[in-house]
Formats: sequence, C-alpha cells, structure tokens
Amino acid sequence: MLFAEVLNEFLIERNMTKRSFAKSCHITTSQMTSFMRGAIPSIATIVKMADFMECSINFLMGIDEDRQETKVLRKGYDMTNFLQRYDYALKLNHTSNWKVCKELKISESNVRGWRHGSMPKLETLSKIASFLHMSIDYFVGRAKE
Repeated sequence: MLFAEVLNEFLIERNMTKRSFAKSCHITTSQMTSFMRGAIPSIATIVKMADFMECSINFLMGIDEDRQETKVLRKGYDMTNFLQRYDYALKLNHTSNWKVCKELKISESNVRGWRHGSMPKLETLSKIASFLHMSIDYFVGRAKE
C-alpha cells in the first residue's frame, strides 16, 4: 500500500477530514492535500503523522502491513545519532557505504553531507532502511533495530 492510501484509509477509519487530520498533526491543509496526491513528506512531518496515528513510519509508508509490526519506543525523533545507527547497520549487514551508494544510486557526496550535519530525505532513508533490513523508525531514533 502507498503512503497516500494508508493516509486515506486512516481518515475513513476515523471518520476524519483532511483538515481535522492536518490540524491534529500541526501541518497545513495544503500539505495534507499534496500528500493525498502522492507527495512524500519530510521526516519531521511524517513523524508528527505517525505519532498522531500511533503507528510506525514503516506502516505509514506502506512497508509494514501491521500498524504495530515495527515496535515504536518513543514519539518524536532524534537524528543526532543517525550516523551511528547508519554505521551500525552497515556493520550488521557486512556491507560498506560505497556499496549502499552504488546499489541505491545515492551520491557519496550526499553521505559526506550527512557526516557534516545534513540529513537524508525520507525517500532516501526508506531505500536505505529497506536495503539494510532495518526500519525507518530505527534510523530516526523511534525504534530499536
């Protein structure tokens, strides 16, 4: 299931309007409309949505079929240890940053940027999580490996 489909299903299930959902998640109605049309939110925005929906980012992105498949340990997110989690996932999977970049077509300059304080976009993080067999929630500090 796609992100927009998961969102739509949640709205129907809870009998909510896009506007009321947006207000509950502290996002704009126009953002909500663009997400329903297929746009992918930022990490900060999807975390707000997942927190409100009480589900994992993996579920919201359509990766997990069960709302609770990825055990979320905390609300919000903390990207300060992202690189440590990324490096640990590389080690756990016996792979290298070079191989991840090559396989996923991620520029190594992007990774250098992460090492200097920028963060990956949600689409990139989703690819990395899938490739390294980890949850997106793990990389943003919401879940254990």
